[in-house]
Amino acid sequence: MVLTRVNEFVSYMLLNKRMSEHTARAYEIDLTQFNSFCPNQYNESTLPSKTVRRWIAQLSTMGICSKSIHRKLSSLRSYYKYLQHSYGEQNQPMTKVTSPKLQKRIVKDIPAMDLYHMFKNFPWDEHENGTRDRLILLTLYSCGLRISELIGLHGKDIDLYKNELRVLGKRNKVRLVPLHTELADCFKELNIKAQDSVFVLDNGKPLYPMYLNRLVHKYLKLFSSAQKTNPHTLRHSFATHLLNNGANLMAIKDLLGHSSLAATQVYTKNDIAKLKRMHALHPRDAKK
Repeated sequence: MVLTRVNEFVSYMLLNKRMSEHTARAYEIDLTQFNSFCPNQYNESTLPSKTVRRWIAQLSTMGICSKSIHRKLSSLRSYYKYLQHSYGEQNQPMTKVTSPKLQKRIVKDIPAMDLYHMFKNFPWDEHENGTRDRLILLTLYSCGLRISELIGLHGKDIDLYKNELRVLGKRNKVRLVPLHTELADCFKELNIKAQDSVFVLDNGKPLYPMYLNRLVHKYLKLFSSAQKTNPHTLRHSFATHLLNNGANLMAIKDLLGHSSLAATQVYTKNDIAKLKRMHALHPRDAKK
């Protein structure tokens, strides 16, 4: 085994870097996979960069996408930074490793009119849990929440005096998201105790990701032909529709809980129709 301090590293990231358990588990899996690949003739102080590059080549041959390879290399980089910081490790093989080029990601949203018709026209009151399901969809879309953030909401996180929602995001970072009037009125009707989960199953237990994915997909498919109809698509729609209506990119960054503006800039990829409308504003446009 080349990497001997994986468990120690993961514990450090959980306690000192406020990494989520999900992310820490992904790091652990990545480093364990590298240990399985790497020849035992090396140790942490002798591992050469060429071995890491061979690992990248193998992952590519296996059909692993560039984004996943980036994450695995990020795990390895973080591990060696930890060794350098905590143990003064001089060998830094990752400095000579270049990550594969990422494919440009185009964020697809649910058209605003599709969502408008869903919330307005679906007979929510006629379906079991319809009122709850509508509120789940409205919260995801109106607040731009991640699945884990929605599941983690408790009564104490809803401030109906200030019309604010307290959201616990990645790395335990807290942000405040405004509640618009419709959503605030829906929460008023719930009368949730401070310690209770906002959204639960019929048996009173908290929601879980697979259940949420199925629920959101069921409703969105009735009103939209969008290719992706999962909860995260509603988060994309939240950001895209705000941007299309003139919202400031920095404000959207804060509302989404992004740590850097780079993560938010993916929403600035405009379609050609919008670009043509913007270009028509040029003072030399012939139509003027």
